[in-house]
Amino acid sequence: MAPTQAMRVAGDRPRRRKHVPGQLIVRLKPAAARQIAATSLQATTSRALMAAMPDDVRGPIDFLRDNFGLQSMKPLFVVGDDEAPAQPQAMALAAVHRSIARSATAPPREALAGFQIVRLKDGKVDAGILKRLRASRAVDLVEPVPNRWLSAADPMKIRQWGLRAIRWFDRPRPGAGRVHVAVLDSGVDAGHPDLVDAIEDYRHDGNGARDFLGHGTHVSGTIAAVVNNSAGIAGLANCRLHCWKVFDDPKRAGDDENFNFDFYSKALAAALDSNIKVINLSIGGEDHSKTEATAFAELIDAGVIISTAMGNEFEDGNPKEYPAGYADTIGVGAVDESHRRASFSNTGKHIKLVAPGVNILSTVPRVKASFADHTSYDSWPGTSMATPHVTGAAALVYINKTKSRAAGLAVARRLIATATKLPAMRGKDFTPEYGAGLLDVAAALGRAKPASKSGRKAAKKTAKKAAKAKSARKGRK
Repeated sequence: MAPTQAMRVAGDRPRRRKHVPGQLIVRLKPAAARQIAATSLQATTSRALMAAMPDDVRGPIDFLRDNFGLQSMKPLFVVGDDEAPAQPQAMALAAVHRSIARSATAPPREALAGFQIVRLKDGKVDAGILKRLRASRAVDLVEPVPNRWLSAADPMKIRQWGLRAIRWFDRPRPGAGRVHVAVLDSGVDAGHPDLVDAIEDYRHDGNGARDFLGHGTHVSGTIAAVVNNSAGIAGLANCRLHCWKVFDDPKRAGDDENFNFDFYSKALAAALDSNIKVINLSIGGEDHSKTEATAFAELIDAGVIISTAMGNEFEDGNPKEYPAGYADTIGVGAVDESHRRASFSNTGKHIKLVAPGVNILSTVPRVKASFADHTSYDSWPGTSMATPHVTGAAALVYINKTKSRAAGLAVARRLIATATKLPAMRGKDFTPEYGAGLLDVAAALGRAKPASKSGRKAAKKTAKKAAKAKSARKGRK
């Protein structure tokens, strides 16, 4: 997550909302959703549709419509579902049936069936209302939509201190042109000269193509800016990028980003049965979501590595943030040029390792973006900037492995196990500040790590013994 121009100092940042106002996630039990789907396909009249809707389903819907101004329902985790949501005056029973039917039949996994995103005119939804909705026997889950926010030979390669810190230059790197990586962020400048040849596809759904914030473009450059193209910087891996814009375009100049969980769910679902092996999530928020956690469990089971930002709120209470807090994701903290924890970088038992996250030079849009001081290239701080270092490294290690749960977890373990222990860790294998240590690309790719001082002494002693034994054998001959 990269601080905005007006929010470079963590203490100056206003407290963000934990939830997206006016939105709920409701999951019907898959059996109930399938029952409605089967009936609605045959029903042709409003009376038939009404008869097909069980009371346990219709009750919560009527309650939301009558008391909170139900505006729309849309199925989550449905790829390619670009149907416009029903408007408030058109939120008829047929639209509800259609949404429920799609949620039962269209998601790529049974574990993701039945989920709906519900938009309400009245955004004041409290715990009592959630409890009432959960009381329905047809409802499996109800939760607020969790908010997420953004966590921020080539002529400029010499300025990329982060690549030196993680030993990117220390050994030849394999070609990662067959590895596909997803970036779910604020968008991307797909015509940037350092990115145009790296982007496989770019989905921005109902929004424009422009990356107004610049955040997604910066993250993408660290992962995959084309190497030795005589332009700008070098990315960690020459992989193929799939970019999704999961934040809405600002309605007015200076507006903050607006997280769109609907677009986000489509992107996560699209990665399941695809060739995508790694997802970069330089985003964070303080609320745990069962819906999001379910999607992540499916992705990890499918062999997808999820690289996540720990968050930049250490000086604002150091909250546990998600998605970094979910099991089996790679939570990444940030260090500065001296290999000390960046002052803003969150800590916790869920951190896996750290990567460079201060003064990170990368690509930004060619048109001035709100997060950027410059165009084309800019240096930013943030755990968002640390996370794509790990994403790129994961792509390099995953090259010759078939996508599977075992392979994905093995790559994640490799990155963690080969991390360099830092002096600030005081000899420990793990600390809440640094996890297992600093990302080491050369070690992860198989090169032996530099020996410690004590290790070098032991090696010299062993060599002397071997030389003496060899001399003795020659003497006996």
